[in-house]
Amino acid sequence: MPELSLRFAKPADIDALAALHVAIWRDTYRDLAPAEAFSALDVPRRKLFWQEKFENPAAGQCILLAEVDGQLAGFTLASSSSNPEFGEMAEIKFLYVSGDFKRQGIGKRLINEASRHLAEAGYRSAGLGVVEGNEPAVRFYRALGGKEAGRYTDAGPLWRSRNIIYAWPDITLLTAMS
Repeated sequence: MPELSLRFAKPADIDALAALHVAIWRDTYRDLAPAEAFSALDVPRRKLFWQEKFENPAAGQCILLAEVDGQLAGFTLASSSSNPEFGEMAEIKFLYVSGDFKRQGIGKRLINEASRHLAEAGYRSAGLGVVEGNEPAVRFYRALGGKEAGRYTDAGPLWRSRNIIYAWPDITLLTAMS
Protein backbone atom coordinates (compact mmCIF):
# COMPACT_ATOMS: atom_id res chain seq x y z
CA MET A 1 0.00 0.00 0.00
CA PRO A 2 1.49 3.39 -0.98
CA GLU A 3 2.23 5.76 1.87
CA LEU A 4 0.65 9.23 1.71
CA SER A 5 2.20 12.07 3.67
CA LEU A 6 1.32 15.76 3.85
CA ARG A 7 3.74 18.51 4.73
CA PHE A 8 4.09 22.27 4.56
CA ALA A 9 5.93 23.41 1.46
CA LYS A 10 9.18 25.31 1.76
CA PRO A 11 11.13 27.49 -0.70
CA ALA A 12 13.29 24.50 -1.69
CA ASP A 13 10.12 22.95 -3.18
CA ILE A 14 9.49 25.78 -5.66
CA ASP A 15 10.95 24.03 -8.75
CA ALA A 16 9.02 20.80 -8.20
CA LEU A 17 5.87 22.66 -7.19
CA ALA A 18 5.97 24.86 -10.30
CA ALA A 19 6.48 21.87 -12.60
CA LEU A 20 3.62 19.92 -10.99
CA HIS A 21 1.36 22.99 -11.04
CA VAL A 22 1.84 23.48 -14.78
CA ALA A 23 1.39 19.77 -15.57
CA ILE A 24 -1.85 19.44 -13.59
CA TRP A 25 -3.20 22.80 -14.80
CA ARG A 26 -2.65 21.84 -18.44
CA ASP A 27 -4.30 18.47 -17.91
CA THR A 28 -7.26 19.92 -15.99
CA TYR A 29 -7.98 22.80 -18.35
CA ARG A 30 -6.99 21.28 -21.72
CA ASP A 31 -10.60 21.46 -22.94
CA LEU A 32 -11.58 24.63 -21.07
CA ALA A 33 -8.75 27.19 -21.36
CA PRO A 34 -7.91 29.14 -24.52
CA ALA A 35 -4.77 28.21 -26.45
CA GLU A 36 -3.03 31.47 -25.56
CA ALA A 37 -3.31 30.61 -21.85
CA PHE A 38 -1.57 27.28 -22.51
CA SER A 39 1.31 28.92 -24.33
CA ALA A 40 1.68 31.60 -21.63
CA LEU A 41 1.62 29.26 -18.64
CA ASP A 42 5.00 27.63 -18.25
CA VAL A 43 7.28 26.52 -15.45
CA PRO A 44 9.35 29.75 -15.26
CA ARG A 45 6.14 31.78 -14.90
CA ARG A 46 4.87 29.49 -12.13
CA LYS A 47 8.26 29.57 -10.36
CA LEU A 48 7.91 33.35 -10.12
CA PHE A 49 4.37 32.94 -8.78
CA TRP A 50 5.46 30.51 -6.05
CA GLN A 51 8.52 32.60 -5.13
CA GLU A 52 6.16 35.54 -4.57
CA LYS A 53 3.89 33.40 -2.36
CA PHE A 54 6.84 32.43 -0.14
CA GLU A 55 8.31 35.93 -0.02
CA ASN A 56 5.01 37.75 0.60
CA PRO A 57 2.54 35.33 2.20
CA ALA A 58 -1.11 36.33 2.51
CA ALA A 59 -2.82 36.29 5.91
CA GLY A 60 -3.36 32.73 7.11
CA GLN A 61 -1.42 31.30 4.15
CA CYS A 62 -0.89 27.58 4.02
CA ILE A 63 0.89 25.70 1.21
CA LEU A 64 0.64 21.96 1.67
CA LEU A 65 2.21 19.21 -0.42
CA ALA A 66 0.98 15.65 -0.72
CA GLU A 67 3.58 12.97 -1.36
CA VAL A 68 3.02 9.32 -2.12
CA ASP A 69 6.06 7.19 -1.39
CA GLY A 70 8.15 10.37 -1.62
CA GLN A 71 6.74 11.45 -5.01
CA LEU A 72 4.93 14.80 -5.20
CA ALA A 73 1.28 13.96 -5.90
CA GLY A 74 -0.65 17.17 -5.21
CA PHE A 75 -0.79 20.49 -3.42
CA THR A 76 -3.05 23.14 -2.01
CA LEU A 77 -2.72 26.86 -1.37
CA ALA A 78 -5.15 28.48 1.06
CA SER A 79 -5.25 31.89 2.74
CA SER A 80 -7.28 35.03 3.11
CA SER A 81 -9.03 36.00 -0.11
CA SER A 82 -8.33 39.12 -2.14
CA ASN A 83 -11.47 38.42 -4.17
CA PRO A 84 -14.41 40.55 -2.89
CA GLU A 85 -16.94 37.86 -3.81
CA PHE A 86 -15.57 35.72 -0.98
CA GLY A 87 -16.36 38.28 1.70
CA GLU A 88 -14.96 37.14 5.05
CA MET A 89 -14.36 33.55 3.90
CA ALA A 90 -10.88 32.13 3.64
CA GLU A 91 -10.10 30.98 0.11
CA ILE A 92 -8.76 27.64 -1.00
CA LYS A 93 -6.97 29.08 -4.00
CA PHE A 94 -5.58 25.84 -5.44
CA LEU A 95 -6.31 22.20 -4.83
CA TYR A 96 -4.60 20.05 -7.43
CA VAL A 97 -3.89 16.32 -7.52
CA SER A 98 -1.87 14.67 -10.29
CA GLY A 99 -3.86 12.39 -12.58
CA ASP A 100 -1.65 9.49 -11.51
CA PHE A 101 -2.96 9.87 -7.94
CA LYS A 102 -6.63 10.84 -8.34
CA ARG A 103 -9.38 9.00 -6.48
CA GLN A 104 -7.08 8.00 -3.62
CA GLY A 105 -8.37 10.49 -1.04
CA ILE A 106 -5.50 12.94 -1.53
CA GLY A 107 -7.68 15.92 -2.44
CA LYS A 108 -9.89 15.29 0.59
CA ARG A 109 -6.86 15.06 2.89
CA LEU A 110 -5.38 18.26 1.46
CA ILE A 111 -8.58 20.27 1.85
CA ASN A 112 -9.08 18.87 5.34
CA GLU A 113 -5.59 19.86 6.52
CA ALA A 114 -5.70 23.27 4.82
CA SER A 115 -9.05 23.94 6.49
CA ARG A 116 -7.63 22.97 9.89
CA HIS A 117 -4.85 25.49 9.35
CA LEU A 118 -7.34 28.18 8.30
CA ALA A 119 -9.54 27.47 11.33
CA GLU A 120 -6.51 27.77 13.61
CA ALA A 121 -5.79 31.13 11.93
CA GLY A 122 -9.27 32.27 12.97
CA TYR A 123 -11.37 31.70 9.84
CA ARG A 124 -14.90 30.40 10.39
CA SER A 125 -15.78 29.74 6.75
CA ALA A 126 -14.03 28.82 3.52
CA GLY A 127 -14.74 28.91 -0.18
CA LEU A 128 -13.12 28.26 -3.50
CA GLY A 129 -13.68 29.02 -7.15
CA VAL A 130 -14.26 26.31 -9.75
CA VAL A 131 -13.98 27.08 -13.45
CA GLU A 132 -17.33 26.60 -15.15
CA GLY A 133 -17.21 23.32 -17.04
CA ASN A 134 -14.82 21.60 -14.62
CA GLU A 135 -17.43 18.97 -13.75
CA PRO A 136 -15.10 16.56 -11.89
CA ALA A 137 -14.21 19.36 -9.47
CA VAL A 138 -17.85 20.40 -9.10
CA ARG A 139 -18.82 16.82 -8.19
CA PHE A 140 -15.92 16.57 -5.72
CA TYR A 141 -16.76 19.81 -3.88
CA ARG A 142 -20.47 19.00 -3.76
CA ALA A 143 -19.63 15.57 -2.31
CA LEU A 144 -17.67 17.39 0.42
CA GLY A 145 -20.76 19.46 1.27
CA GLY A 146 -19.84 22.60 -0.66
CA LYS A 147 -22.78 24.80 -1.63
CA GLU A 148 -22.86 27.13 -4.60
CA ALA A 149 -22.48 30.65 -3.19
CA GLY A 150 -21.97 32.89 -6.20
CA ARG A 151 -20.12 33.40 -9.44
CA TYR A 152 -17.34 35.65 -10.65
CA THR A 153 -14.96 36.20 -13.54
CA ASP A 154 -11.31 35.67 -12.68
CA ALA A 155 -9.28 38.80 -13.42
CA GLY A 156 -6.47 36.84 -15.06
CA PRO A 157 -3.56 37.28 -15.83
CA LEU A 158 -3.72 34.35 -18.26
CA TRP A 159 -7.41 33.78 -18.75
CA ARG A 160 -10.58 35.52 -17.67
CA SER A 161 -12.37 32.32 -16.68
CA ARG A 162 -15.92 32.23 -15.38
CA ASN A 163 -16.04 30.60 -11.95
CA ILE A 164 -18.54 29.18 -9.50
CA ILE A 165 -17.90 29.76 -5.80
CA TYR A 166 -18.41 26.73 -3.58
CA ALA A 167 -18.56 27.56 0.09
CA TRP A 168 -18.59 25.97 3.50
CA PRO A 169 -20.14 28.58 5.83
CA ASP A 170 -18.98 26.46 8.76
CA ILE A 171 -15.33 25.53 8.24
CA THR A 172 -15.65 22.72 10.79
CA LEU A 173 -17.51 20.72 8.10
CA LEU A 174 -14.15 20.49 6.32
CA THR A 175 -11.94 20.14 9.38
CA ALA A 176 -14.00 17.25 10.76
CA MET A 177 -13.65 15.06 7.67
CA SER A 178 -11.71 11.87 8.16
